[in-house]
Amino acid sequence: MKMPKREKEDNFKNILKEFFDKYTPPVLNAKLPGNSSSTGNPKNSKISAEYISSESLKLIQTDLQIDFIITKAETELTEDKLLSLLSRLGNYFINSGEFTPAVYIFEKLVATSNSKDKLTKTTGDALLSLADIFSRQALWGISLNYINEAYKVYKKLNNNKGCADCENLLGTIHGELGNLSQAYIHFEKSLFFLRNRKNNSIKGKIEINLGIINNIQGNYDLALNYFHKALEKFTALKDTKRVAEIRHNLGMLHSKTHQYQNAIREFNQSISLSEKRKFQSTLSLSYLGKAVIYAIQENYNLSNLFADKALEICHKVNDRLSIADIYKVQGIIHRDTKNYELAENYLLTSLRINKELNNSMNKAETEFELGLLYKLKGKKSDSILFFLNARKYFLKIGALKELKEIDKLLSC
Repeated sequence: MKMPKREKEDNFKNILKEFFDKYTPPVLNAKLPGNSSSTGNPKNSKISAEYISSESLKLIQTDLQIDFIITKAETELTEDKLLSLLSRLGNYFINSGEFTPAVYIFEKLVATSNSKDKLTKTTGDALLSLADIFSRQALWGISLNYINEAYKVYKKLNNNKGCADCENLLGTIHGELGNLSQAYIHFEKSLFFLRNRKNNSIKGKIEINLGIINNIQGNYDLALNYFHKALEKFTALKDTKRVAEIRHNLGMLHSKTHQYQNAIREFNQSISLSEKRKFQSTLSLSYLGKAVIYAIQENYNLSNLFADKALEICHKVNDRLSIADIYKVQGIIHRDTKNYELAENYLLTSLRINKELNNSMNKAETEFELGLLYKLKGKKSDSILFFLNARKYFLKIGALKELKEIDKLLSC
């Protein structure tokens, strides 16, 4: 049997090999120039014997490498190859969760591709990549502005695939905000743009999103069907990033149906792929998924461990939505271990962030947990208020499982 080709890891080294005959970006020394004075007088150096922190050094190193690479590329490569190189590097940094250099590269890509006042698909793709980056940080206004700019480019070029990508991202944003009916409309529009063409990649992404929505609404068989269809597509395409995302979402599905061993298995597969390929956003979500399961199983040490792992990544990539989710999990842990004051602090902080980010679904989930907390504390009126607030949203999206649970708690 013929084995599939092994996917080549996309990193600085492999990307540069494809565009330059021989080039290795310089590596900074950990000590700044001027740290040691030739006169032996440390006052001659503004920084004296200070060292750059490892994290700061990494950021400076990355920025310097990018600038040197762009300088070399502009002098040695054709415009088409330059744009291709920038696109590859930008996508590499998105996958690695390093959004600052990714933004810098895609802004450079937009400026370069627009330099001759001629609209190109490359411009639209770069604008949409910027929209994707800012949506991951819950910077909705900035993201929507970039989507609109990309949409204008694709429409003028009659590029239905690009328009489909814009609608899919709009659907994803509305899904993140908890506006599920609006999300459905955008996913349907995305499919409409693809009606006369076969594009398994975009259709697979839409299937993932439809699976997520159906999982939220408790349509588990339908969600499972969507995830499996998407998994088949992306496995055939050898798209490791999407396979990792689907494995994570299968874990979320099994968590909702209380099949915790199956959920852990799927999360572990997602983590394995994400660690290997440095997919930071998916990695943090699967760590968080495991933290939730271990909290349910009252294994609070493991739950805290994976919550902390997720939090470290989320702070790095500025994923405020997931940070709010992690605080919710930590609030649950402290509530269940009867540390009510700390639980209240975590849950109220999670609620505040979700309100700031206009995330209706996560807000309702946190209000439900606060309802449980205040019920345990004997604060009946506060408990009822939070349960009713959560119920209002779950009724709106048709989440029957959550509605039954809240109604049962309100009747006690």
